[in-house]
Amino acid sequence: MIGFFEYQYLKYKKNHLKNLVALASVDGHIHEDEITYLYKIGKKYQLKPQQIKKILDQKEQIEPEIPEPHHQKVALLYDLVGMMMADNVIEDEEMEFCKKMFKKFGYKELLIDEMVDLHRQVVDNTDAWEEFLKRAKTLRMNLASW
Repeated sequence: MIGFFEYQYLKYKKNHLKNLVALASVDGHIHEDEITYLYKIGKKYQLKPQQIKKILDQKEQIEPEIPEPHHQKVALLYDLVGMMMADNVIEDEEMEFCKKMFKKFGYKELLIDEMVDLHRQVVDNTDAWEEFLKRAKTLRMNLASW
């Protein structure tokens, strides 16, 4: 039997991938490189290939979900930027989707450029990631002023 917290974490991981699929499909098709990227992220979250395929096969409109903790928000936004870059073509629709997500999550759009640069750096650079997390926290929008 799966415990409540295990269920919540599984739900978070699946929602994370659903958000990536929403971005990948925003331009009307999911490129093979985007599918490969999705499986890579799914593997990172220890999802089984059949769980990932089930998410990919869902036909209904996916409404992006926002995680609560800062580090989960930034991780999802980072993966969204990675998905946008996966096929080496940044479509206008994909960039608009990312901009909307950044705003929805409470971050300024200029963070997208920093994430693109971060993606182009060494992927396993933990120091760069930690520094970015700190910078992202300082670039949070003051939502009360909207």
